Amino acid sequence: MRTVRLLALLVLLVGGMLAAPGRAQRAPVQLDLPTIAAYEASLSVLVAEAAGHFRGEGVEVGRLIFAGGTAIRNLLIGGRVPFAVLGTEHIPLARLAGAPLKGVVATYDLPNIALLVRSGLRNEVKTVADLRGRTVGISAPGSYSWSMTLTYLKKAGLDPERDVRLLPIGTDPGVLYTALQTGRVDALAWSEPVMSRAEQDGVAYVLVNIFDRNVARRWMGTDRVLSNVLATTEGVIRTQPDTVAAMVAAIQKGLAYIRSHSSEEIVRLVTGNPKTNQLFQGVPPDLASKMINRIRHGYGTGCLSRSGYEVEMRRMMDTGVIRQPVGFEEALEPRWAGVCPR
Repeated sequence: MRTVRLLALLVLLVGGMLAAPGRAQRAPVQLDLPTIAAYEASLSVLVAEAAGHFRGEGVEVGRLIFAGGTAIRNLLIGGRVPFAVLGTEHIPLARLAGAPLKGVVATYDLPNIALLVRSGLRNEVKTVADLRGRTVGISAPGSYSWSMTLTYLKKAGLDPERDVRLLPIGTDPGVLYTALQTGRVDALAWSEPVMSRAEQDGVAYVLVNIFDRNVARRWMGTDRVLSNVLATTEGVIRTQPDTVAAMVAAIQKGLAYIRSHSSEEIVRLVTGNPKTNQLFQGVPPDLASKMINRIRHGYGTGCLSRSGYEVEMRRMMDTGVIRQPVGFEEALEPRWAGVCPR
């Protein structure tokens, strides 16, 4: 009888400790997460969500909002979301405009805007210089696709304002594909899931395959570029460091999954989740696997590369996207993801 009473007392003590305010389990942080409507920048986010890594870190992602970098940057600056995935270039652009954004973990470490040309022009457009007088599709002015287009055109000796027509057509993969198919644009600055599908269907050919390391070195001077990051604001970093740590950890787990699993396994994971399948709708599994095979060498550990950031800064200065540099420490916070060794 005495043993029973002792066990009952122990149960009450343990229950009281678990119920104490200081011991209560922290409620999950709920948020919506905007991310680029392209596989390269967003795959680690999709994997982290589908595999339950965000939830495991105490974050409940409500909506995944697929959009272009310019629209996403405005959501962050306006305080409508606490985190977002976008092109690294948006960080210095925002800071020079007085908005204190910072990148906290890398989601892709290679340049990832290719240049596609509609197939009807195969015999006429063989180099970027041959785009003179043509219409080039971009997502929006101020976007990564826009600034990479400026890089290609200027390095080919073309004036983006006088020698070509830049046409903003958004980020919807179906709209981008159809723009090439119908001849609404002669060329398109984009990547997956449009590039491989248009190429396979004979709708377009790849003029600048930036995912080829040799091609990347020719246009960028290197094949290692800090092209996409998870960004937040200095205010969130200051007031919610635990949430920042959780977001970084979840994305790093997503990156680790990508590096350690086959493309077929990745496709099965993300297409098996209704939320993450949105970006894969209409893409056959074998083609989706081909797309991931094409881009997967750009996924690292999430560390922030100083040299990769400096490459982007030089490119933006050379093309006139920005007029003054923004330093690594000002634009990025490596407290959680760390600085890459090189």
